[in-house]
Amino acid sequence: MNWPTRTVFLFIFSLITLISCEKPGEIGLDIDETKLGTAFTDTISVKASTILAGDSIVARNRGNLLTGSFSNSTFGAVTAKSFLEVGITSGLGFEDAANARIDSTVLVLDYNEYFGDTTQNLTVNVHKLQQGFRDDVTYFTNSSLPHESAVIGSATFKPTPRKTVKKVATNTTVNASIPVRIRMTPAFGAEMLAQSGKTPLSNPTEFLKFLPGIALTSENNAKSALGFTFSDSTYFRIYYTSGGKKLQYNFIISSTNNRLSQLSADRSNTPLARLQQPGDSVPAASTGNTAFLQESVGIKTKLTFPYLNKFKQALGTVAINRAELVIPVKVTNGFTPSPYIYLFETNKNNRILRQGGVPVGIPANGSSLTSFSQPLATSYNATTQSYTVNITTYLQAVLYNSRLSDSRIMRNNGLVVSPASAAQLTSLEALSLQSLNQTLLNFAPGSPVKLRVYYSTNQ
Repeated sequence: MNWPTRTVFLFIFSLITLISCEKPGEIGLDIDETKLGTAFTDTISVKASTILAGDSIVARNRGNLLTGSFSNSTFGAVTAKSFLEVGITSGLGFEDAANARIDSTVLVLDYNEYFGDTTQNLTVNVHKLQQGFRDDVTYFTNSSLPHESAVIGSATFKPTPRKTVKKVATNTTVNASIPVRIRMTPAFGAEMLAQSGKTPLSNPTEFLKFLPGIALTSENNAKSALGFTFSDSTYFRIYYTSGGKKLQYNFIISSTNNRLSQLSADRSNTPLARLQQPGDSVPAASTGNTAFLQESVGIKTKLTFPYLNKFKQALGTVAINRAELVIPVKVTNGFTPSPYIYLFETNKNNRILRQGGVPVGIPANGSSLTSFSQPLATSYNATTQSYTVNITTYLQAVLYNSRLSDSRIMRNNGLVVSPASAAQLTSLEALSLQSLNQTLLNFAPGSPVKLRVYYSTNQ
């Protein structure tokens, strides 16, 4: 038995007491064999807790238009309403407006996200904004824009998930959208027609003074929420007849328009009820060995590695060849795991560290830790039902409290797991509003949660 192998077995013995007294939510697994002076371990304990992040979540021009409300006994209730600018084409009014007659005005919204009970009716209402977006204001998920109480359009329907259809002509399979069609009041169409040839329809800037935008709300009894997206199936149109011709007037709705989703959460009578103020935390051991992630409302998971120093002391000088964190997901009906997660450095107060105002993310392996503004996106693996994150550079720096070129010293304060619906984001974008996916992370004893470390030691 060579020296590294003997050391590994001594390390196992030294951790027996630590592992045996771990609380639920702490993870300790077996050590593998040693080969050619390189060893492997996955016994380094990981503690988990769910936290309410203290960072304000930027919502302007982020994600889909979230509208509706849904609840469950795990995360509580979430309510969403959205605000959207409506544009026009400069200088184009109604053709032959003097003889025009409005046939109908419709707002058609495509959606590719649905949360809650989609077997129940959902009513979506449209209102006029009383005030538009300002360029000098930062809008967060708790921001709002005033709108009229009067409803200028409404639709009640059962949300229908996208269905898979086959196009015979091209022999391809696609996800077909089933957009919701909202019929606007006749008075709204007539009001728009009356502005033809006048200042409000002369250019986009003047139009926003006349109609700053629209708000999308739901009824108080809503059981589901949708994410309205910008596709070819999304449009806002007035159909009219003039001179015997069927014509249409199109408003501009696109992802380049200013938009905002306002969110509120009520976690009363749930395992997360203690999360009241930013920085509050609930140990996984107190929530059935489960940690939680929810996009857009600040629910994140903090991971800590309390025995890294024991690892270093037992083995002496260690070179980390590779370190990866494997986080399994509890797959349960009604909960859709986030497509991606990002990791961020944190402090003892559960605050995400910032450098020059930028959140400090964990970059891809091989990247300098000073590249924190471009963190690594880790995708959810549906086959293994887990996220696997490479944290090699980070763990090496933590073991030796490395001083980085940006003057930071790496401390063993843990990492924050932040959920996201998109990849290749900057650290600021990764913490911004995404969607409403809810993820359950499995921290039960005997689960495959592990910190895998491949390392070399002095022989």
